[in-house]
Amino acid sequence: MSRPNFLLISADQQRADCFGFEGRAIKTPHLDALARDGTRFSACITPCVVCQPARASILTGLLPRSHGVHDNGIDLDPEIGSKGFAGSLGAAGYDTAFFGKAHFATYHTFQPTGTPECLRSSANYGDDWYGPYMGFDHVEMMLVGHNWFLPEKPPAGQHYERWFYADGRGDEKNALYRENAGDTKDAPQTWHSRLPVAWHNST
Repeated sequence: MSRPNFLLISADQQRADCFGFEGRAIKTPHLDALARDGTRFSACITPCVVCQPARASILTGLLPRSHGVHDNGIDLDPEIGSKGFAGSLGAAGYDTAFFGKAHFATYHTFQPTGTPECLRSSANYGDDWYGPYMGFDHVEMMLVGHNWFLPEKPPAGQHYERWFYADGRGDEKNALYRENAGDTKDAPQTWHSRLPVAWHNST
């Protein structure tokens, strides 16, 4: 009998009712299919409403008071993180990978912290670095996933930022990133930029 594959998708600042499968008049066909054909934990709630504690809890299965990350700005101990679900699956023979914004460690710091997520440390991780990190064998990350921050220019940043600037058109793309397409100008924390979807950090 073959073992199942696991795909966990998490989104920043997405309301729980912004899905078609929640009965809203919104088109989310791919997410609807995942909810229909996969396992859906509809009664699951977060143990903390801010990023780092919530993400640390997802990874480790522990409450903030147990893993130690009770607010943003507190890094998850890599020894605790590596014992989370990714490390457990890896120990059981699975290939594990993480793509996107991790936010297990702090981005903005006064001094380098040594983590790949720290802006002041990220340049120490070369183009050939792909992990391991927090129990994941392979990682391809970006440092910031919010729409109102431009991608960090290399040598800072990680995989997304280096890819974004690799063709020499980073400044041109940033100008499009900063330009609102016009249909979300009065919507709080909503930014529909003119940057083509293929270049967007969410994509």
